Amino acid sequence: MIDTFEDTLKRAKKVVFLTGAGISQESGISTFRENDGLWKKYDPMKLASAQAFRDNPKLVWSWYNDTRRKIMAAVKKYVVDRQKE
Repeated sequence: MIDTFEDTLKRAKKVVFLTGAGISQESGISTFRENDGLWKKYDPMKLASAQAFRDNPKLVWSWYNDTRRKIMAAVKKYVVDRQKE
């Protein structure tokens, strides 16, 4: 039997979606390159390179954890908004 995408999705324990920057921006998450983007506020060489991690892993982990928290908050808001529909 061939499963539909919906069937597979319902059985999945974890799901990951890779999207473009437009999804982030619409959700209130800063993109990296827009005029008000993250790389305008932060030096990518201090956060997004192997050398940055070697130099200051605490700073790098902190920044990425903060970014993940913002994304998770946007996902939760999206789910709650969809449940209201």
